[in-house]
Amino acid sequence: MKRILIITSLLLSGILAMHGQGVLDVLPSLSNQLNGTARYSAMGGAFGALGGDLTTIRQNPAGIGVYRSSEITVTGNFNFTFNSVETPGKLSKNNDFYFTGDNMGVVGVIRFNSGALRNLNFAFAYNNVATFNNVYSAQWDNIHSSLTEMMAGKATAAKLYPSDLAISSSYNPYLSMPWLPTLAYNTNLIYNISGHDYMGIFQPGKTTVNTHIVNYTAGSLDEYDFNISGNVSDRFYWGVTLNVSSINYIVESYYTEQLTNAYVRNNFSNNATQPSYTNGRYELQNYLRTDGSGVGVKLGFIYRPVNFLRLGAAFHSPTYYQLGDTYSAAVDYQFANVDGRPLSGSADNYDNQTDIGSFSYQLRTPWHLMGNIAVVLGKSAIISADYEYTAANSSQYSSPYTDYTYENYDIKNQMQGMHNLRLGAEYRLTPAFSLRAGYAWESSPMKDEYVSGGEIPQITEGTLITYQIPDDAHNFSCGLGYRVNNFSIDAAYVHRMQQYTIIPYETFTIPTSMDMRHNSIKVTLGYRF
Repeated sequence: MKRILIITSLLLSGILAMHGQGVLDVLPSLSNQLNGTARYSAMGGAFGALGGDLTTIRQNPAGIGVYRSSEITVTGNFNFTFNSVETPGKLSKNNDFYFTGDNMGVVGVIRFNSGALRNLNFAFAYNNVATFNNVYSAQWDNIHSSLTEMMAGKATAAKLYPSDLAISSSYNPYLSMPWLPTLAYNTNLIYNISGHDYMGIFQPGKTTVNTHIVNYTAGSLDEYDFNISGNVSDRFYWGVTLNVSSINYIVESYYTEQLTNAYVRNNFSNNATQPSYTNGRYELQNYLRTDGSGVGVKLGFIYRPVNFLRLGAAFHSPTYYQLGDTYSAAVDYQFANVDGRPLSGSADNYDNQTDIGSFSYQLRTPWHLMGNIAVVLGKSAIISADYEYTAANSSQYSSPYTDYTYENYDIKNQMQGMHNLRLGAEYRLTPAFSLRAGYAWESSPMKDEYVSGGEIPQITEGTLITYQIPDDAHNFSCGLGYRVNNFSIDAAYVHRMQQYTIIPYETFTIPTSMDMRHNSIKVTLGYRF
């Protein structure tokens, strides 16, 4: 039994060596795009003190208590994305179109004929919090550095010997060794010099590199919200929401280097101090999928001291996620012959693929605190504002199989509190027809020195080397609504602008940014009964 426990412990240690979680892996769970009903989106999401909109179930739960009649709504969203990455002498552009269902749900109202409690409301809603669909590419020419230098450095730092890394019929290093150095060694991208010292195929002053990356992301962050709320004397509204969150995040990345005068060996057995130079390319392919679910609670109230003024506040508890990662990587390596002989003595193409790994862990996302104010000018106009603070650097990983002390320390020191300001206005042209406009600002969860590229976080987890760090986001929106009898139709347009710092790998020194634009057209159909 003791032997089994020891073997199990070693295997778990191996899994953690292959793949882990870092600061930037928290970011998808913090995503909060301006998604919801068309009315909510058109007014910049500033509904915390207004209520009466199904999206408030996940913002200020007391907003459901404002309802005086039952309602069912459904929202569709047409998404158009565009991004551009500018590098020295190159401009790469990509665009995409997709459809999402942003919101659907129902509110049920139980009315009371007397007493302070005017009505008790129940609601259920599905809300798409964020969609991760995006693809970007970038190219850098004549770069005087290579990813293989970093790969060699990691093998040296880990004090690995060739026998630790070399695949054989009786030994699979992917079960116990770090995957990036293992993959590099078995595709001839790094060589052992002596002992546990390694070098890559880049030679300073001799080798030049053209680098190209393509990065795909997909998936979504969704919430399923269950609410109970009430109306006390038409002055005080309260609400509680239980939210069940679901996340599905997929990354596929392709990192390619085209090298001129790369250092290679004629054979695996050759001494690495005897240089030979040739031209060629290699591509590192990565796949990562994160799936999981979490649960949290939201509390809120709205107070109407006078008829024209509404004040609100809400608290969101942390969401406690159970997550699982599935990941793999591969290298395709093609170099010209050296001195008329193939690199291995029999072929000039090296391919190697990792195992398919998986690992489960827990993530606690941060708490949120929100304050809201709205002014209702008779039956013709509304002006509203929300402020939300998210303690992003309080996120924490945990697992019964590993100690996340260092990762959680990095989260605390590299991330910062997020600020979100939402402004909205509505003007009713006629009893049936309304115009709306809004603006929402979201600050970056990363500290300024990391957003600017002045500091680079320790980002390499497993073999996934390429990341993007978000800057502040700005959302501009407008829309209109039409209501006749119990039916309503609302439309909104939202333009989202955000910059990202692109990091091909952590020792890459050329600052690069991506300009991301997201346009969405939303339509909401509603029926009150």
